[in-house]
Amino acid sequence: MPMIKENLKGEIFIISPSSFEFMEQLLRCPSCKGNSVTLKPFLCKKCNTKYSSNNGIIQFVQDQNTHTWDHYWKRIPVYDNIMDILRTIMNVQLKRYLKKHVQAGELTLEPGGGSAYVSAMLKEEGIDAYAMDYASVPLQIAQQQLKSKATLVQGDLFNIPFTDNIFDVTFNNSTMEHFPNPLDGLKEMARVTKPGKYVFVGVPFTYGPLSVYKLKKSSFKGAWDGTTYSRQGLKKLLTDAGLEIIDSRTFFFRCFIGVLGRKLER
Repeated sequence: MPMIKENLKGEIFIISPSSFEFMEQLLRCPSCKGNSVTLKPFLCKKCNTKYSSNNGIIQFVQDQNTHTWDHYWKRIPVYDNIMDILRTIMNVQLKRYLKKHVQAGELTLEPGGGSAYVSAMLKEEGIDAYAMDYASVPLQIAQQQLKSKATLVQGDLFNIPFTDNIFDVTFNNSTMEHFPNPLDGLKEMARVTKPGKYVFVGVPFTYGPLSVYKLKKSSFKGAWDGTTYSRQGLKKLLTDAGLEIIDSRTFFFRCFIGVLGRKLER
């Protein structure tokens, strides 16, 4: 869907989703928070910070302290074959739910989404999907194994390199439980979401099968499994981020609790 923009002179113009101009209008420099990022050359004209791209992945950060998750994404025979089946079931459920709140041509962002399988499926159904992770390895998996056509961005969930009020749905699943300060990340997700549009977060459910996570320090692959959430606890997190609660539901055999919030009109 083309984006209608207004320049500093008050002139209205239309930007094609396939153009560099469209992408440049979406981006925000993580260093100076200015909306002056150009793709050719890839830098911020305001603060002159230079960024890079690698095989089609737009990089606002470089791999730092990602060793645990790099190990997590290495495939282990049999284990990952089984996990692929389970992930597919979960991601298809989530994609169907999100499709109720976004139309073809609208924009979605999945920050901290790893290989972002949901974004890949949304893109196939006509959604202008953007997927972001802090580490490059899962984005390479998205590109090479999932053949994802989503726009892939290496960036920081707590300093999202997109301008305010851009996305129709911003979402992630099995992400926020890994952070000691999830509210800060959720506020960033809300910032880049359009007023009146939606933010969805899914996390392990305290009263579901994944409650056993509390009893162990790490998973089979050595990644920290994080915090489990009650329905009310997750609702409060979204409310504290300034979002209006629209819906909540458990999914994937009650392993996860998800809450959908709407950004209030200002």
